[in-house]
Amino acid sequence: MLLFISLALVVGLSILTGAIVFTPFPHWPTYFRIWQHVLFDPEPSVKLKDRRKQVFYLLSYTIKLPLIALCWCLDELFFPQYHQQAIRTPVFIVAQPRSATTFLHRTLAADEATFFSIRLLEWRYPSILLQKILQATGSLERMSQVNYWGNNDRAELAEKMHYSYLNDYEDDGFLFEECFLHQFYVINRFPYPRLLKNLNNFSQLPQKTRGKMLKTQYQVIQKVLYLRGGNLIYVSKDNECLQRLEMMKSLYPDALFVTITRASEKFMNSYVTLICQSAYCKSGVDVTTIPAWVPMQRSVRAEAAKQTIQFFESLPPNQKLCFSFDRLTQNIQDSIELVYRCLNLPLTAEYVQYLQNLDTRQNLRDAGYQTGSEQFQEFEFFDRFAAEVDKNHAMLLQSINLVN
Repeated sequence: MLLFISLALVVGLSILTGAIVFTPFPHWPTYFRIWQHVLFDPEPSVKLKDRRKQVFYLLSYTIKLPLIALCWCLDELFFPQYHQQAIRTPVFIVAQPRSATTFLHRTLAADEATFFSIRLLEWRYPSILLQKILQATGSLERMSQVNYWGNNDRAELAEKMHYSYLNDYEDDGFLFEECFLHQFYVINRFPYPRLLKNLNNFSQLPQKTRGKMLKTQYQVIQKVLYLRGGNLIYVSKDNECLQRLEMMKSLYPDALFVTITRASEKFMNSYVTLICQSAYCKSGVDVTTIPAWVPMQRSVRAEAAKQTIQFFESLPPNQKLCFSFDRLTQNIQDSIELVYRCLNLPLTAEYVQYLQNLDTRQNLRDAGYQTGSEQFQEFEFFDRFAAEVDKNHAMLLQSINLVN
């Protein structure tokens, strides 16, 4: 009997070890680099109690990894047909944060007869088998009611700025942040400025590693499409994918890329407010006490602005759509119609009614929070680009009105 139990344990451990080896998560060099910063980084603003929280998060991740890895691998055994799901004409929303990207993303995803998006829980647990288990046990319903920001004293403001429960449609970036542990926003949970160079360097990773990450993202999209069923178009939003865009353009050759521009004074003041709240909610650290924090954020966003302009100027006209924040939020229905026209899709009467109601609610909306009024001179080049986008968006809206 003892021999049988020992043999079963050995086999079980071998299976779990094999699953971890063959699963794509996490990006191990970054995983160990995070541990190094948690244990040895001298950043004085991150106190011992904060580091204990970070250790708990990393240990929790490590404990859950064998199950996630095993379920990821078992998908190949039980649901191999997910590979047959075709990702056709996907829509990728790429822009600076605080530019109505979530609004556009969730508005398109609301047309569930046409589009599908991926929920935060699906990014966090990217397995068909695991999602079915969570659904069957009722865990999915309970978990979907959990506020992403938690219940600390800063969560209320963060929720007002970016409403997010675990069942909401969310960024592709969550796959890179929560599964790979390799994405810029990881720094909100581990606020060590010296860690940045290991998180925001996708373009510097080996070609094989980058290809593996994007293949994994592709598989997750296929898995969720399999779960949804039906011939649907994937609609994505990711503010931090700029270093991945060239590879994405090759992987999804018929994709439509959408950007939204907003004056730097508006999006940057809002962004700095939210990023500080986000870091506090995730780490418990008041990052405003870290002198390098805001300069680091400004630098990252300025570089992202340059990458956005370069990428969208390189795209052919039939593969891009550029909106301005003000015209999008003030002309929701017509702007959405522009997306449908690019995809040669009709708007249903039911969805038109939804958009009309959304227009009314948006015009009556009170943000419920205030941000700063600082000027950001380093974004003058982006503001010029935004002004040009605004003019072009106005002309596109005019053409819609002439036709209608």
